[in-house]
Amino acid sequence: MSCPQFGLMSMPHSRSVPLKKADVQVSIRGFIANVKSDLHYVNDTDENMETEFVFPLDTDSAVYKFEAEIDNRTIVAEIQEKSQAKQTYQDAVESGYTAMYMGEDDEAGDIFRVRLGNLPAKMAAKLTFSYVQELDLSSDQTGIFMLPTVLNPRYAPDCSPTDDSKSEECQETTLDMILSEVETLYYSDFTMTLETIVAGGKNLMLSENKMEFDILADIIENNMSLSKQLKPGSDFSIVLHYKGFEKPGTIFEKGIKDSKNGFLSSDVLMINFSPEFKELDTELPCEFVFVIDRSASMTGDRIEKAKETLLLLLKSLPVTCIFNIVSFGTKFSTLFSKSKSYNEKNLEKAMHLQRKMGADMGGTEIFKPLENVFKNKPSGSYARQVFLLTDGQVSRVSKIVQLVKEQKNTRVFTFGIGDGCSTELIRNVAKVSNGKATFVKDDDRLQSKVMSALRCSVQGGIADVSLTWTLPEGCTVINAPDEVTFVFPGERLILYAIISGDIPKDFSGKTSLMLTGKVGEKNVSFSMEFDMDSCTHADDSCPLHILAAKSKLAEMQLIMADENAMVALSTAINVPCRYTAFVGVDKTMRTALTSQDVEMEQCSNESFNLSSYNLTSPKSKPNSGFGDKFVKKISNIFSKKSMHTKDAHVSRHGPKRKKSASRKGSVERSESSTSPGALPYMVPPRQYMMYCAIFDDPDPVIPSSSCGLESSTTDLSRDSDLKLSGMVDGMLDMDEDDEPADVVKSTDDSIWKMMQLVKEQKFDGSWQLDSLLKIIKKPEEEIKESAVVKDTDLWATALAIAFLRKELPDKKDEWEMLVEKALKWMKTRNAEGKDVVQEAMTFLLT
Repeated sequence: MSCPQFGLMSMPHSRSVPLKKADVQVSIRGFIANVKSDLHYVNDTDENMETEFVFPLDTDSAVYKFEAEIDNRTIVAEIQEKSQAKQTYQDAVESGYTAMYMGEDDEAGDIFRVRLGNLPAKMAAKLTFSYVQELDLSSDQTGIFMLPTVLNPRYAPDCSPTDDSKSEECQETTLDMILSEVETLYYSDFTMTLETIVAGGKNLMLSENKMEFDILADIIENNMSLSKQLKPGSDFSIVLHYKGFEKPGTIFEKGIKDSKNGFLSSDVLMINFSPEFKELDTELPCEFVFVIDRSASMTGDRIEKAKETLLLLLKSLPVTCIFNIVSFGTKFSTLFSKSKSYNEKNLEKAMHLQRKMGADMGGTEIFKPLENVFKNKPSGSYARQVFLLTDGQVSRVSKIVQLVKEQKNTRVFTFGIGDGCSTELIRNVAKVSNGKATFVKDDDRLQSKVMSALRCSVQGGIADVSLTWTLPEGCTVINAPDEVTFVFPGERLILYAIISGDIPKDFSGKTSLMLTGKVGEKNVSFSMEFDMDSCTHADDSCPLHILAAKSKLAEMQLIMADENAMVALSTAINVPCRYTAFVGVDKTMRTALTSQDVEMEQCSNESFNLSSYNLTSPKSKPNSGFGDKFVKKISNIFSKKSMHTKDAHVSRHGPKRKKSASRKGSVERSESSTSPGALPYMVPPRQYMMYCAIFDDPDPVIPSSSCGLESSTTDLSRDSDLKLSGMVDGMLDMDEDDEPADVVKSTDDSIWKMMQLVKEQKFDGSWQLDSLLKIIKKPEEEIKESAVVKDTDLWATALAIAFLRKELPDKKDEWEMLVEKALKWMKTRNAEGKDVVQEAMTFLLT
């Protein structure tokens, strides 16, 4: 198995080049994060070296600028087709010139690789890159931005996931003994600084690896800023609680009308809204399959969270469903050969497995367990809902995504647990199956997020979605994404409209969007009006153009659109995709590109005509949205100009140099051209060592042997410093050793009681009185004598509901479905005309 390294490394032996410092700036406005990172490395050897920089980046991020500065010499990169970019870079290096290359890893879309040719001895290098990204939004008006700093080893089995061989030999040779060491070197005085600028921010709450803000719509023009030193070794998250954003919001970004690039000359409108549809409480008959990662990297708190979450899921299932549990690591095992009815007997078998679960099954091989699940076709009228809980440390993600995409009547809800999770796996598996992707840091509550997804799965949503725009006469629209396949009730949608045609300056009419779809056989619709004059305007870095292009590229990749069409769009907007990469060459050897050129113009004299490309893959569905109609529309948007790739090649007229010679050469010296308006990221990870040994699993519930893995990590934590300033209530400065007054550091001791109640609930939603005696701190005789009905199970169930409502109101999102199930059961019993739950609440309050 080949484990990726991260950070900056010399080639060919991948020696780490020490990282001196990292400066990261994150600017958040609305639902968009704009990020800029400066990474400072030093080559302290006596030799020139070629370096490779490997780092994780969320697969939804759109990188729009990359620069390198060496001894005040600046290299600015541009987009080319990937093989051409590699050749441009190689030609430059072999000729003795400084060059850089940046592109997606061939096996993982959320890992980027950068090669920097000819880093001089005893010389410093500063790498700067910028990207924009939408925040992850949930139905409770919370947004999350994750700053990925950890790149864990990605498990790659020796046998191809497409190998049809079922031989035991193939399975046994997948993983024998692994010793993988991945590390990034730091100077002893290494510093990592994060600066955040949050529009409308207020009420900061801070912990070691997380910031939380309230975002108030009525002060959105004010900024709150925070400067904090980070500790390397874990991903950092920024959690935003939006208040006053219930109404639909619009942001308008004018195109650059004098631009030669057709995409950048078009206007882009971003709309965010939460469509509310009435009468969507239809409960679908479902098959639930819980696929649980039990690889060694899930050890410790991760597996305990997964077990606790599985318990909540099992007890919250509708009594009419069928279900199964799949455990996986290097191999996999199933609770049942195929899903069985949800009843008391089968629930007890599932509970027995849940109690005995451990992180004892070796590596992370997801393909084969999912393949086994899909071999059993969905049963009858049951809609299959797969819940995949994993830390996502896998390679060959495209094979897994394609497998899921081929399934019918199946949705996959994915949950990425902990730092270093593959965002490509978690996001794309959910996208192609009309599911929902969720990320959970190690210090977050997994349970509440999974229960939210369970509610979505049983309620269903809006399918066969179509969008209808009403815009000024003469304007046409391309949607990004082109096809909205599924909408969950209450979930916030972000859509982009790429508008061609001129909007009259004196236009004062209303524009509108109508969303229509189906819930089962019923037609539903949602409409909204907005005034173009009142739209918020985006900043000068064109984030909406970049995000709209990224959304389109991601959609094209998932439907396997024509490669040439993706290259055309990627080069037009200067945002890389699977088939393109950044490449930059020493400015003195070619026509200099300014940062403004790279961000905005990227144009040339070559023909650019998308109508000549077939964007619909033969393998894609007929309604994929990329047929002739789309080609015709997008052809009218883009200019017939493309990047003049000839200018990007290294000039071969300069003197040839031997590889052993000094490669400084005659180079234009300049200050860094970093734009203060642009913003990015990146911080390297902690030392990570992993040992794996094969051993037999003694658990009788699992028939096959499994792998065990013990892992250890080195704690690189340091004391953190922070500085806070707010422009909302004036400037506020803090001493470096102080913490904000509203820092929240608390643990909830009542969780144990809640989980005990969950454990004791029967499959039909009821409780029995004896099971409550250890939880409700009242004498047994008093509890029994206080019953207001003859049915003791009815009284016990009412007490359990009242206890949850009284003692754990802040955990309602976790126990709410349990209570709904219990209330349904209570309606089948004789309450003797009394409000039993209210009576139980009165008893608990006395």
